Amino acid sequence: MTYAFCVFYRFRLMSQEESQKAREAWKQFSSEDWPQELIVVGDYGFAWGTEWSGFLILETENPELFFEFWPRFRENNRWYVENTRTVIGKKRDLQ
Repeated sequence: MTYAFCVFYRFRLMSQEESQKAREAWKQFSSEDWPQELIVVGDYGFAWGTEWSGFLILETENPELFFEFWPRFRENNRWYVENTRTVIGKKRDLQ
């Protein structure tokens, strides 16, 4: 069974330098510390019609992996991500 996690996020206001530092931190974290079994299906830079800056859609066969990963993820981006909200679902077999 596949689980999906839609993680909405809102950035705090940042200077140009902070914004660049945040991009570099994200690039490093997502390439070095990201669990291979937690697949980034999409990284969306806008969430028009909402208060969110964007959202990630993640999938995994093991939902515990997300919950183990989440504290490290939040600790890494807490300084530039003001708030998050996660919606969790199970993928349906349409056949």
